[in-house]
Amino acid sequence: MIRAAQLDAGLDLRALLNAIAQHGIHFRVNEESGAQVIWVENQEDAEKVASAVKQWQDLRAQGLLHEPESQSTNNLRSYFSVTQSLKGVANAFLLAPVTVLLILAAFIVALVSQLGADLNPVQGFFFPNFPITQGGISGLFEMIGQINSTETLLRTLTPALLHFGAIHLVFNTLWIWQFGRMIESAQSSILYFALVLFIAFFSNATQFLWTLTPNFGGLSGVVYGLLGYIWMWQVIMPYGRLRLPAAMIGVLLAALVLMEILASSWIASAAHAGGLFAGMVAGIVTAGFSKITRR
Repeated sequence: MIRAAQLDAGLDLRALLNAIAQHGIHFRVNEESGAQVIWVENQEDAEKVASAVKQWQDLRAQGLLHEPESQSTNNLRSYFSVTQSLKGVANAFLLAPVTVLLILAAFIVALVSQLGADLNPVQGFFFPNFPITQGGISGLFEMIGQINSTETLLRTLTPALLHFGAIHLVFNTLWIWQFGRMIESAQSSILYFALVLFIAFFSNATQFLWTLTPNFGGLSGVVYGLLGYIWMWQVIMPYGRLRLPAAMIGVLLAALVLMEILASSWIASAAHAGGLFAGMVAGIVTAGFSKITRR
């Protein structure tokens, strides 16, 4: 897909998109960093869209386009409409079902555990306490060799759902919402689901092998894994749909280093690093394969 136009997220594009559709152009629109981006299949369509956007902007500047009336600011029902909220949730689920279910699962576990205040109901979500005699890669293979049941395998993944405080939960789920929707809409829910499982396992395993204690949890390892995945796609496929501002990547990487320096004793920084590495590996493999098959 080719990026044909980028417009402010606050603009109503219905008239423009209707005009583009009437010309038989196949397109897709998604939101990226506060902007609406129109994607098309080839350069010819991109040029047509660019021309249509210019005409639309000229007509809009001249006041010749009908702008939908905004809802009255005094009508509180317009802000708290149950119907609109349900439609929003339904649309989000259709566009990014795995992301929505992952966030929902994290909130349910947080509710059951009272945000980590009562861990008894979620004891089975902690990482298995494997008896490890070696470190590094050898320890990883030793640990994998001890996974002898479905329950044990699931427990290598479920620490990602544990959160210990409201800020911990909200911070992680907001980033999952940002990155997850981007990947699911650009690729597929099945690939995204497999990616989350892969990252969760290696981020959790890295944290356990680093500390040799199962007392950790959170989606932040997955968050950093998704960051690494998108980052590698952006490097290998610079004109693809997975893109993040360089400043955002830099800030999150700097935060990873600062958390290790300033708060390594109470933050699972090894899980962050392990997740980032796993996501980068997955991004290199999938983006590299995609680039080769498109030649």
